[in-house]
Order: sequence, then structure tokens, then C-alpha cells
Amino acid sequence: MGCKKNIIKLLLVVFNVIAVIIGLALLGIGAYSKYEYGDILAISESSFTSIPAMLMIMGVLVFVLGFLGCFGSFRENRVCLIIYTILLVLVLMGEIVAIIISLIYKGKIGDSVKEGLEEKIGEYIDGDEDAIEIVDKIQETLECCGLEGQNAYTENAKWIAAHDNTTIPASCCAKPEETENAPTTCNAADGFTEGCYDKVYNTLADNAGLVIGITLGFIVIQIVGVCLGCVFCQRIARDGYKEV
Repeated sequence: MGCKKNIIKLLLVVFNVIAVIIGLALLGIGAYSKYEYGDILAISESSFTSIPAMLMIMGVLVFVLGFLGCFGSFRENRVCLIIYTILLVLVLMGEIVAIIISLIYKGKIGDSVKEGLEEKIGEYIDGDEDAIEIVDKIQETLECCGLEGQNAYTENAKWIAAHDNTTIPASCCAKPEETENAPTTCNAADGFTEGCYDKVYNTLADNAGLVIGITLGFIVIQIVGVCLGCVFCQRIARDGYKEV
């Protein structure tokens, strides 16, 4: 009996050590995604714009639960393990609900991206500084131009009036060497021809798929954790449990 209990304890400790590491990794991935793709996500009002935040929150939860599980296992504290198991079940239920909602709204990413890009490009042409920063970052990062191509600028009356129909934003061209007086436009013949809609959509869809995949993986792992926690709690109850 003692041998089985020790094996379950070891498995639970190993499980939660891995959970702590995964939690820290998720926190890092979420922070990196926010830094690297924040401007891309900013143009869409869909629920998927919160993907980096979701990853960071998930990382913190997994880290805290892993630490709590390790503590309860080492101390063989039944109360701590019961709290750990209940919280793990609640997180598990939340993740299942999140996946269902994500799958329902995943098909709406396209409309949200199109509306967001159209709005930001319009503000860009009007000279809005925030929009200029966001759109320039998107066009430079994804090597694209306009909504569906350069015609977002070359066929826009306001843009043509301020520039002409042969120029596009400098961010639509391969990034030149930085100078103090860098040009704000470039020749359309030298620019990117692919529009930003498809690239932004694919980036958001891929990230949404990544989060759903990671969450499904965690659900499987957490089911194992719940089972181990319940079994270990029963073993401790039989032998008498320790106070914190």
C-alpha cells in the first residue's frame, strides 16, 4: 500500500513540476506574442485579439496550480490537494467553455479583420498617428501593402491628392537603410504587391488554432492531474492527513 502511495505521490510531483515549467513557457510565449504581434492583433475587434493575454493568464494559472500541487504532494496535505483538485477542475471547465466559444467565433475572424484593416488604412490616409504606427508595423512585418493590394492607396482620391497614384507608403517597400530624413513614400513599382488582409487573417487564424490546440493538450494533461489528485487524497485519507 505504501509503495503504491509513494508512486502516486511521485507521479503527482512530476506532473506538477512539468506544469510549473509549462506555465512559465506559456507566460513567455504570451508576452512575446503581445510584443511581436500586438499591432496586428490591434486591428481586429474579435475575441482572438486577446490571444496573448489568454496565453499569459493560462500560464499564470498553470504555474500557480503546479506549485500548489507540488506543495500539497510533498507535504501530503489533503486539504491543500483538495483545493488543488477543485481549482484544476474549475480551470478545466473554463478551458472547455473557451474552446467551444473559440470554435463558434473562429469563422468571424475574416469579417473582423477586413473591417479593422479598412478602418485603420482610412485613418492612415487621413494622417492619424496611431493608425500610421499600426499600419506601418503590419506592412513592414508581414511584407504586404493595403487591404488587398497597393490599390488601397493608388486608387484612393485622398492619397492621390496628397501624393500621386504612383507612390505608396514607405512601409510597403523593402525597408531601406534608416536615415534621419527617411522618405515616407516609395515607388509603387518597388513595393509589395500582396495585400495585408490574407496575411493578417492567416496570422490570427494560426494563433487561434495554436491556442485551441494547446488548450486541448492541457485538458488531457489536467484530466490526468485531477485523477492523480483524487487518488492521492484517498490514500492520504486512509493513512490520516497532515496539517499545513
